[in-house]
Amino acid sequence: MTIEIGDFVTSCEAGYWQLLDIKPKIADEDYSSDIVKWKKGDVIGQWVILKKAFTPKMKPRIDFSYVDASWLKPVSPEALKEIHNYFTQNPDYKYKYENAEIKLQPTITNCWINLSENEANELRMLCDKLPAQFTMDDFWEKAKRFKKNISSSPTSYLINFTTYPWNMDKNANLIYHGYEIKKL
Repeated sequence: MTIEIGDFVTSCEAGYWQLLDIKPKIADEDYSSDIVKWKKGDVIGQWVILKKAFTPKMKPRIDFSYVDASWLKPVSPEALKEIHNYFTQNPDYKYKYENAEIKLQPTITNCWINLSENEANELRMLCDKLPAQFTMDDFWEKAKRFKKNISSSPTSYLINFTTYPWNMDKNANLIYHGYEIKKL
């Protein structure tokens, strides 16, 4: 059975979800193992954006998530009937559900870095000059003098870069839309 946008599904996350959108899952680096192999830029699957309608016990619960499409399964005909009945009997919840604003948690890429407080402030000022959307190459172009400060944990600061895994440029580089420099 094919799953389409608008269908109700189950996934690796508990509850009943509605499929809102499908995005290509593109490799952002080369990978090889005994089982699979791909090159940066290869389409290796699909991301699906989901809207939660109910918990596994049919309690109303609105939430949003995205997962690999391979986790999806169509809901049973009985569950689908129960979902439709609930919406019919609870038009206020149906309206709230249908009009809920999509709020997805971004993916975070982090970088451990040893900085003094002055260096951290200088790096923040550099980051504030980044465009609204930037690649890691764009970041390191501006912050190249700090590359020598990259370390492993424990360290003094952590830089978190935010994105969504389907936001990529034509060269399969993730496009970030935010950062946070955290003192540890």
